[in-house]
Amino acid sequence: MINKIKSGMVMGVDGLIVDIEVDISKGMPYFSVVGLAGTEVKESKERVRSAILNSGYDFPLSRLVINLSPADIKKDGAYLDLGICVGILRSRIKQSDDYLAESGFLGELSLDGRVKNMRGILSIVIRMKKEGIKRVFIPISNYPECRGIGGMEIIGIDSVKECIKLLEMAPKDREVYMSSKYANLYGDNKINGPILGQSENNEGVLSKSEYSIQGAGNQGIIDEKYSESDMSRPGIVEDDFFNIRGNILAKRAAMIAVAGGHNLLMIGPPGTGKTMIARSIRTILPRPNTQEELEITQIYSAAGLLREGQGLIRVRPFRQPHHTATKISIIGGGSKASLGEITLAHRGVLFLDEVAEFPKQILEALRQPIEDSVVNISRINHSVTYPAAFQLIVSMNPCPCGYYKSHKECSCRQYEIEKYLGKISGPILDRMDVFCEVGKVDFEEFDDRSKSMTSKEILQIIEVARRIQADRFNDRDFYVNSQMTSEDIERYCSLDQDSAMVAGSLYKKYGLSNRSYTRLLKLARTIADLEARESISSRDIVEAFSYRKAYYKYFFHY
Repeated sequence: MINKIKSGMVMGVDGLIVDIEVDISKGMPYFSVVGLAGTEVKESKERVRSAILNSGYDFPLSRLVINLSPADIKKDGAYLDLGICVGILRSRIKQSDDYLAESGFLGELSLDGRVKNMRGILSIVIRMKKEGIKRVFIPISNYPECRGIGGMEIIGIDSVKECIKLLEMAPKDREVYMSSKYANLYGDNKINGPILGQSENNEGVLSKSEYSIQGAGNQGIIDEKYSESDMSRPGIVEDDFFNIRGNILAKRAAMIAVAGGHNLLMIGPPGTGKTMIARSIRTILPRPNTQEELEITQIYSAAGLLREGQGLIRVRPFRQPHHTATKISIIGGGSKASLGEITLAHRGVLFLDEVAEFPKQILEALRQPIEDSVVNISRINHSVTYPAAFQLIVSMNPCPCGYYKSHKECSCRQYEIEKYLGKISGPILDRMDVFCEVGKVDFEEFDDRSKSMTSKEILQIIEVARRIQADRFNDRDFYVNSQMTSEDIERYCSLDQDSAMVAGSLYKKYGLSNRSYTRLLKLARTIADLEARESISSRDIVEAFSYRKAYYKYFFHY
């Protein structure tokens, strides 16, 4: 008798369906797992045996062969424990084979029969939904992260015994039982209710037009993540832009960069506020839409960075690795092709403080992910593609002492300055959209806060621009101007006669590369969006190019 069960495992940040075949036949007691099983899967024999016995069931004293398909892919992790267990106990389940073929079983088993929390469950559940599986049994602690997936029944269980019990129940009885259970645990009486802002008819994915509806609700992201720090003006939060004195142009540059998802480089002497501006960017990142929330949560689930019982991540990631981090920790790799910081920053920000202190090999490795929004990690046995659609923000001093071309005298020799600035190669500089010099603030400007905007006020402006972009790219798989292709630039960045004349003169005078020119147009498109204008004006072109002045001041000759 061969019993067939659906289970799965994680590969990279994606899920893979694994078909479990359990053959129970006559013969001497024997338990074997075949199908390129890794160490964790081979050890599941003892976990499953003890879980079955300690749950009050009899373990068959027969010849047991477990086959895992596809057989040419190595199976790692304990995801298959529950599926193997259900396959062995198939004779106790009165459901039909067709019913079980539409069911998935995921979870590591404890020796006492409990089903334990696992990383990456969300990725596997999403894959199962795409493959037409109607219901999936998962650890109860993984339920919050998966509950937003519509179109399938998500059943959180505590133990093997409860799993068998639920399989025996009629659908209506199971719905009542699970509703009561979820209400006690999470205060929620829905088995698979859509998450905040999700439509009932979109199969768990928020459309880009619905993103516009959510815009007003995005304001709450600051209140959820940051506490108010200045009660003299309501709405001031920790790391608020209102607390940054002076540097109006730098704050304007940061707002434009966030609005269009553009890469930003800040350069200036120590203590002028570069790092403070970068950290304050967290407070003006718009809330991700539902599709982005699923992507972010899927990555953090696969990386094992979700707390037990944590639901969907509703804020954009802000990653700040130290300059002593290794290439593998930032890009990804290693023997298991693990993901790196650029993937953890997907749909958010990767901030490299003191970027010139990072090894040049790491910076050069960023070139391909910045362009393609993915990173390919290849190893002998397999290859993994990780998402890496991040916004790069970097800060640096202009020289080793920090005071080259500033208000203080520089103590560096010329070759030291050239060597220091040369750590940032031309191809990396060519991939930056905004170059911003952050200088010393005059006392009058430091003391005058009349022109300062709060993070909430800046966020409201950014949200308007993001809604315009969401409507513009409604039929595309990206959301911001920085990801436009050549065809999109041709369509959405058309210039009138005056704008074309200004852009042409800048292109010829400064010898812009094709990439630099297209990034200039994308930046101008964002500036126009911030003012809700349909067309790009010559003023937008000039302002966009003004954010390259720092490049010509510090890098042009190096």
